[in-house]
Amino acid sequence: MYKFLNTIRNKLFAFIYPFIDNFASEENKFLRIYITKKTSGNILEIGAGNGGNLNYYKNYNNLILIDNNIDLLKKIKPVNRCTLLLASSDFLPFKKSSFDSIVSSLVLCSVNDVLKTLNEINRVLKSKGEYFFWEHTIVNNKIIYIIKDVFIFIWKFFTGGCNYNIDNFFNINSIVWGKSRIYKKQSRFIKSLGLYYIYGEICKY
Repeated sequence: MYKFLNTIRNKLFAFIYPFIDNFASEENKFLRIYITKKTSGNILEIGAGNGGNLNYYKNYNNLILIDNNIDLLKKIKPVNRCTLLLASSDFLPFKKSSFDSIVSSLVLCSVNDVLKTLNEINRVLKSKGEYFFWEHTIVNNKIIYIIKDVFIFIWKFFTGGCNYNIDNFFNINSIVWGKSRIYKKQSRFIKSLGLYYIYGEICKY
């Protein structure tokens, strides 16, 4: 039963995601450019979705896009030196120190285990490599937090498991394997929901 419901959820999310993405495309352009413009060499994007960042990559040897939703991956039209892979972020199927750059955008709110995902990023990222991120994080308003928490199960079903009450600022700021730079931005699109974006980069020691 769980497998069936998960399949339905993935198909539903793959259907509605392009509409959500297109609605905020202009506002998100700055963030997409930020997380891709300094990537180079062998690049891994975790949770690539329908490939919204694909056209922003300019300098790479190999680009690997992974997602755990096959219906979203099917929407991507790969380019030269680009590989699509169905995989989970908490067990990346790559050798240690495989990538020069790793990217995630609005992913950590939906993974099964944030700590495992960040540990896997550390494992497959080369020394002096960089992890670029753009993520949701919790709002510092207890009333909004409680209201949103009531509806979180419905929200997660329709949005691929997105937990909008996760404290990703804390999660990323707790990383000890690299030097972090974190910025915070409130989106006009989701201002009424009390959600914030954080974006930045971590340079691995």
